[in-house]
Amino acid sequence: MRPAVKICGLMRPEDAQMCVRLGADILGFVVDYPRPVPWNLSAAAAKDLMAAVGGRAETCIVTGGRADKILSVATDTKPNYVQLHFRETLPDTMRLAFELGKSGIKIIKTLFPDTPDLEKTAADFCAAGVHALLFDPRTPDNAIRGGVADISVFNKLKHAVSCPVILAGGITPVNAAELVLQSGARIIDLMTGVEHSPGVKDETKVAALFRALGN
Repeated sequence: MRPAVKICGLMRPEDAQMCVRLGADILGFVVDYPRPVPWNLSAAAAKDLMAAVGGRAETCIVTGGRADKILSVATDTKPNYVQLHFRETLPDTMRLAFELGKSGIKIIKTLFPDTPDLEKTAADFCAAGVHALLFDPRTPDNAIRGGVADISVFNKLKHAVSCPVILAGGITPVNAAELVLQSGARIIDLMTGVEHSPGVKDETKVAALFRALGN
C-alpha cells in the first residue's frame, strides 16, 4: 500500500488539477507565510485554487505567525488541514487545534533541525492536539534551499509520538520509493522534487512519482 502523498507549493489551477488526476491525496498551498518565499499566495488566491479541484483531494494551507492571523486565514479558506510552518508556540498551537477543530480543520505542526529537545517537543505538540507532525530539514530562514529527508530523525520522532509523522525533504520520483521503504512513512510531502520551477509543477515528474510508488 503506497503512502498518502501531499504535494505542496501549488500556485496554478492546471497544476492542482493535474496533481489530483495523477493521484495526489493532499494539495498544499503556501498562504501569507511570514518569510519571503516564491510560493506565497494570498488567501483569496488559495481559495480559488482549492475551488478549482472541487473537493477531489484534501487541501492544506501552509502558513505561520500570529494565531489570530492563522485563524482568519483558515476561516476564510476552509481547508482540511492547516500546516503551522513557522515558530508557533505550544500554547498557540493548542489554541489553534482547539478552535479550528470545531470546524473539522486538522493541524499539522512542522518541526525544524534547530528545534530544542526535538523528541520531547514533538511529544508535547502531539499531546496538544495536532493531527500530525512534519520534520523539515530546512529552517524558515533557508526555506528556498533544498534539504534532504533525515531518516534517523524521522524514526526517532515516529517512536516518540502517537500521532502520524510526515516524511519530507528532498523527495523526488527517483528516491521516493527507497525513502518510503527505509522509513515506513505513511505520508510523504513533496514540493521542489516535482517542480519545473518554483510554483510550476512538472507533469512528467509527478507521473513518475506515482509510478515509482506503485499507484
